[in-house]
Amino acid sequence: MVTILAPLAFGVILSLVMLIVAIAQGRCWLFESMSHFNKAAAVLATIGILVLFAGIAVAQVRSRVRRNLKDFYRETKCDQAEYQSFKSALEGVSIGLGMSPPVLEVLGIPTVNSIAFREGRKPGIGVTAEALKAGLSRSEKEAMMAHEIAHIALGDYFLASSSAGFEYAGFGLGVLFLLMTVLVTVAINVYLLVFLLPLFAPLIVVLADRRLRKKTKILYRHNDLLADTIAAKLISDPECLGKTIEKLWALSEETRAVIPKTAHFQGYLFIWRPLESGPIKMVTYDGAASAEAVGGKADTTKIYWVPGNTESRTSFAYDTVKSRIANLKAIEMGHWTELERPDRREKAWKFAALAAVGVIMVVVIFALVIPWHGKKAWDFATTNVVWKMIKI
Repeated sequence: MVTILAPLAFGVILSLVMLIVAIAQGRCWLFESMSHFNKAAAVLATIGILVLFAGIAVAQVRSRVRRNLKDFYRETKCDQAEYQSFKSALEGVSIGLGMSPPVLEVLGIPTVNSIAFREGRKPGIGVTAEALKAGLSRSEKEAMMAHEIAHIALGDYFLASSSAGFEYAGFGLGVLFLLMTVLVTVAINVYLLVFLLPLFAPLIVVLADRRLRKKTKILYRHNDLLADTIAAKLISDPECLGKTIEKLWALSEETRAVIPKTAHFQGYLFIWRPLESGPIKMVTYDGAASAEAVGGKADTTKIYWVPGNTESRTSFAYDTVKSRIANLKAIEMGHWTELERPDRREKAWKFAALAAVGVIMVVVIFALVIPWHGKKAWDFATTNVVWKMIKI
């Protein structure tokens, strides 16, 4: 996400600097035209346009947030005995890893599942209300909690809570940068596109390549293998963890309520859920009616989901489960592949992408200010022939 956010943010700042410098040098024909009538009005109009563009970007992001499931919904009614059993399992594996037990939440996600996420500024683990009703054994609970505590130890638990924030930030910056680019090219000169368009390159690459769009979840799926490996060491029973994965996969197929594909966290669950097509609706999700509330009394929880027929599982989702099972079987044979062979290739691609973004930004800056035939590219690009003819 940094490879997308950095050039977009740089583009917004560069566009603003271009506009200010052009106005100061008298090269913004739009501002100069308005100044002939009233300079104060021209300044206010320019500020008003910038505020309007910022408002449009914010409005677009807010609209996107409303359409997406952006938070975890706490289920306040659950079986207290089962909750305490999961909590005890979590405390056990946490001690085994030498960590303080994170907070355990019961989530109103309609599937037998668990997830590691960011609870405020600290890591947290969520177990779904459906998992509390599934009658899982003590060893299966420990296997689930060991996997999630491993994600926390790896430091990638924040993705489930923060990935949507990165996506919204990228979308908002993209809208704002596009509007600023149009303003700069119209108000100053179209030649400035030569310097602004390269900053869109990382975003265009991501949008054009469907594989890169799934990169965050692919990386998380890879970390699932590593988390399984750590969990297998914690519980000393890789076979149990493998059977737990298979069991939850089967149970997830039987769950009637499904998660909409717009939910940003569905790819970070212990078992990836199927997607659902159609419009999102708000419905009431009922917990165990006779159970006591965790953390106080509350009514039934409202969550988003889509009624209808589910889509077939993607081959990628199924392949991740098969890969995890194969990894655990290899561990049973004494082959700890994920611990023995770190993913150096992925790190190389990450640093290469960041380096490419840095090079693009540096080239754009130097291309504007380095003299060419005694004249800077900025001077060439902002020479508006039409405006010169009008002034003559």
